[in-house]
Order: sequence, then structure tokens, then C-alpha cells
Amino acid sequence: MNAWKVLIVDDEPAICEMLRFIMEEAGYEVHTESRGDTVLDHCGAWRPDIVVLDIGLPGKSGYDVCRELTKEGIPFIVLSSYDKDYQVIKGLELGAEDYVAKPFNYKELVLRVQKVIHRTSPRAQLPEEIVLGDLKVDFSGQEVAIGSVPVSLTPTEYRIVEILARHAHVPVSTETLLQEVWNSTKERESAVEMIKVNICRLRKKLEQDPANPRYLLTKWGFGYILTDTSVRPSEDGSAL
Repeated sequence: MNAWKVLIVDDEPAICEMLRFIMEEAGYEVHTESRGDTVLDHCGAWRPDIVVLDIGLPGKSGYDVCRELTKEGIPFIVLSSYDKDYQVIKGLELGAEDYVAKPFNYKELVLRVQKVIHRTSPRAQLPEEIVLGDLKVDFSGQEVAIGSVPVSLTPTEYRIVEILARHAHVPVSTETLLQEVWNSTKERESAVEMIKVNICRLRKKLEQDPANPRYLLTKWGFGYILTDTSVRPSEDGSAL
């Protein structure tokens, strides 16, 4: 599957470049715009999966852009300054899927983008299976195999693989794993260690060489990726 497309709209070049870096590091394809009156044309030409939109824009009101995106069925997240709650409320009223307040935590931003895309995009509907090289994840049967050999996983291990496979080639944050596997929202040291232990166990079951993983990679400072490095090399994925 091609990378998800994110259009960043902000009139501050530094913000645009920071957001571009954050989202590209998370595996997304990113374009930027600085004016409200060019957003719809850009969306028509490029068709992003989501727009991250600052309300204060030159050329056209951010609220008018919200109305246009809603009319075109393009999901968007509103960026707002911490002291401008009215922007968030108005943006949500005009169809925003979510919001992020400045200054923001980059993990939170990526997590919110991921959730909106996988809630709204037809491309995000879960297929019956994912195949990455010799690794096959069968969602309907809740089974994992290497080649033709089934891999015996605990329910927790399978759930981790399922979540990573659902976001194949895109890093999944530790927060997402904690929330979706253990229903926890607190990134405590013990919780993060629990994830590491399970990842180590999974590598022993999935990888020919767990110390040099092919499929289950670490995205340092963020989380984990399920991919196939024999086809799509990772610049910094490695074992714990």
C-alpha cells in the first residue's frame, strides 16, 4: 500500500517544516500549503488522506476552508493555539475530525492523524490478510505464519502483531500499543518494559535472526514497525 498522504496547511514556514519532518519520520507522504485560497485546488490535484489545518490563514478564512473540506469529504484536523478554544469549537462544528493544540506533543499528533485516517479512509479497511515477504497475518483466522509454518502466539502477542500489521510500513507508537492491547493510557516505565518484553518474544518467533530483525523493527523514541526490510529497507529500525 502506498504511503498515506498528509497535507499540512499553516502560514508559518517553521511550523510547516516541523510538521513535515514529524509526519515523514512516521512514514507519511507530506505536502504543505501556506494560504487558505490554495488548499482546495491542492486537494483536488493531490487528494490527501487527511489535512492538518491551522485556522489563521491568509487568502481565505480557515473556517471557509473547513466548510470546503467538509463539502468535499476530505477529513481534517484543526491546529489551534492553546489559548484559542473558540477556534477548536468552531472547527469541530464545521466538520473537523479532531484537533491538536499548539504547542503539541509530536507523538500525540501522529496518533491523532493515524486514528482519523483509519476511521475515515476506505483504504484503511482491514483486509482479510497482510503478506510481508514470508510473513503472513491472517486477520479472519487470527493466525500468523512464516511461509507455510504456523507461528504459535499468545493472545497478547497476536494482538500486537495484528495492530502493527494493520499499520504495515508505518510506525505505531508505544501509546497506541498500550491503549489497544492493554487498554492503558499511561506510558509508565513498567508498561513500556512490558511492551519490550513482548516484542523480544515476538522476534524470537518471527525472525530468523532476532538480533537483526527483518520484519519487526524499532522506531527509536516512538514505537515499532512491521514491514519487510528485504523490500523496503528501514533507515533506523533495529532490535531492542
